[in-house]
Amino acid sequence: MSIKQKITIVFGLLVATILLLFSFFIFQAYESYRRSLMRTRLQRRALSAQAYFLNRNEFQQSSYLTLPEQHEMLFDGANKVIYASNGPNDYVPSSTLLQDARRREVYFTYFNPMWDSEKEGVVLSFRYKHRVYVALVTAYDLTGRQTSRNLVAILIGGNILSLAVIVLAGFLFARRAMHPFDQLISQINAATVNDFSFRLIYKSQPDEANYLAGSFNQLLSRLQQLALSHEHFVGYASHEIRTPLTVVKGMLETGLAYDTTLKSAQESIEKALHRLEGAIELANSLLQLTEVEGLNPGRLLEDINLVDTILDTVGYFQEKYPPQQIELQLTDIFTENSSRIKVVGNNSLLRTALINIIDNACKYSNHQPVKVQITYQSFWVIIAVVDQGVGIPETQLSDVFLPMMRAENVGTVKGFGLGLTLAEKIVKIHGGVLVITSVPNQGTTVSIRLPALSL
Repeated sequence: MSIKQKITIVFGLLVATILLLFSFFIFQAYESYRRSLMRTRLQRRALSAQAYFLNRNEFQQSSYLTLPEQHEMLFDGANKVIYASNGPNDYVPSSTLLQDARRREVYFTYFNPMWDSEKEGVVLSFRYKHRVYVALVTAYDLTGRQTSRNLVAILIGGNILSLAVIVLAGFLFARRAMHPFDQLISQINAATVNDFSFRLIYKSQPDEANYLAGSFNQLLSRLQQLALSHEHFVGYASHEIRTPLTVVKGMLETGLAYDTTLKSAQESIEKALHRLEGAIELANSLLQLTEVEGLNPGRLLEDINLVDTILDTVGYFQEKYPPQQIELQLTDIFTENSSRIKVVGNNSLLRTALINIIDNACKYSNHQPVKVQITYQSFWVIIAVVDQGVGIPETQLSDVFLPMMRAENVGTVKGFGLGLTLAEKIVKIHGGVLVITSVPNQGTTVSIRLPALSL
């Protein structure tokens, strides 16, 4: 069922309910007025029964001004009938009713098979010459009942006609309201699957359809960037893996064909192994990136000792790059609050992110000192890695987190362009933020902001 149909049905049901309630109110208001008017007429006729004792001729003459199906009865103190009119005598009052009438006026209704609606009556008492008499008058409100039936017919017909008009108006309204969405759907249906340059055309008006189109276009832009990144990633990764494998194959084929001594064969095998190590390192990096993307942040609940993790990482690089100087600085504010803050996550993953960041700083620092600083700011622990290397061009700063992307000024420094991508994903999993600032030929600062809980 389309939204237009749902709007039409719901709108129709809502208005139909309102019409029914309003019609019920009108009918009940009229019925209340009809009963009140009929009761007043019966009451006046019952009170005129006093003329039976005062002036018989006047009473007989007034009996001609009767209501439809009117019947009158007078009772004495012993509930004996002393007068009954010529009308249809289809109601026999009980002694309890007559007794109640001596205390108060009683209005009642009863059913007569000859009529499709109830007849009505009033019984009341009056005093004449120190005696109490009871007058009872019954009648059928023929005019009022006919008017009531006509009113019901008018309300039913009016409701049906009004509902038909309202449903049609609701459908036209829903169709007009959904027209901008229909236009967007027709544009989407006409688009091809692989065309990420497709964008929705919409008017710059502040309504939901235009907001949806704008959000959809933003999503398409992100998907286009992702597709281009994926295409670049696949092409670069397959080239980086295929190249060393091709070189290894060539070396082994050459060695098999031309190496005649054990020494020359060993040299060929060593060169082939060196190339294979690069391919294996790239494959491991790709696998590690895939594993990190599939991690659930809710499961990283390990308490991390940042100082031990960073000391362990710095010790690793002192063994990997012995000449490289790495300075570790713990600010006073961090030292003062270190015992009262806690970082939750995964120690191994955070170490991997630090290794990738510090490794880049060491490779591109031109043997200049690398500084690692830890500080604390309002529920955040900040780890800054500062180098004095070649830096990153400003135009490429936004692309450094894309997989297999490397700056144009890296020169002959080896790498795969996966370190910062992996580091950023790990930091995001920990609920943190990775920020890079750089000035070409002056250095780069990579800051890791991790949320810290207060104890």
